[in-house]
Amino acid sequence: MSRTLITGFVFLAVTIFAVFMIFGTGIHPDGFNAAKAAVASEPGVAGGRDSLQSELQELLMERRRILSGIVESMKIFLESGRGDIEEYRDANIALLRAEMDLCTTPNERIEILQKIVQFHKKFEEQIKRRADEGHTTQYDVDRAKVAMLEAQIELVRENLKVQSTN
Repeated sequence: MSRTLITGFVFLAVTIFAVFMIFGTGIHPDGFNAAKAAVASEPGVAGGRDSLQSELQELLMERRRILSGIVESMKIFLESGRGDIEEYRDANIALLRAEMDLCTTPNERIEILQKIVQFHKKFEEQIKRRADEGHTTQYDVDRAKVAMLEAQIELVRENLKVQSTN
């Protein structure tokens, strides 16, 4: 599978997710009905909010399932020498972030953020090795380092939030 095709799949998955998140109804025969949405969100309507929470949970789980499949496919391609390591990284991070969206507690979020930091550290080491072998540039090493630092910053900020609430 070519890099362009894999990128297309990842882009398609992200686009579909964005459509669901923005419009909330996805592809629905009736389209978006503002009156129904307003009534469903009123506190007096039993189950309106629960229904939306349930729909959100289903969408988040579907996104995670699709991204999991993409990661598995990309891993196979990468191991066979036909995949791109940066696309594999992006898909893994997208999967971890999808899992983070399913978290219900700050500690669960911190656990996922720690996994993201660890993944970025391993990726940075791989890129450094590839640069030492002459297969990639210092620019790629620097980008990997910045991504790892951004993940660490996000983790520290999440830890600060938890500490400030305690």
